Amino acid sequence: MSVSTAKSMILKAQDNIDIAQKSMGDESQHDIVGYNLAQACELYLKAMMSLRELEFPEGDDSHDLDFLMTTLEEEGFSEISSHADVIELTQYNNPSAHVRKDERLDLDEYLGHVNDLKKLVGEQLKLY
Repeated sequence: MSVSTAKSMILKAQDNIDIAQKSMGDESQHDIVGYNLAQACELYLKAMMSLRELEFPEGDDSHDLDFLMTTLEEEGFSEISSHADVIELTQYNNPSAHVRKDERLDLDEYLGHVNDLKKLVGEQLKLY
């Protein structure tokens, strides 16, 4: 794992954000938008793990945003804690996810959280 791996993940995350933004206003695409936002978060968290040369978890934990964030916190990256809102996107982090209407998140709001995480990742990348 390396800076080049992290940069590749950051570019893929931006692709996920772009896809999510294109369908943001279409209620029938809610789960797909949520999935793409969750994927962006997963990639941003893994990019930060890559910068720190941390191993990625395997199995279900590899897609669990809370697990990824906790791993970073345990390795001394306390700044990540202020971005814990993105953990809620884990329920969307499966391409076949179908979130019940009464459990849906306000994805416009979560797009803002994802962009905040993106900013933190960009700041971290400058340090390497």
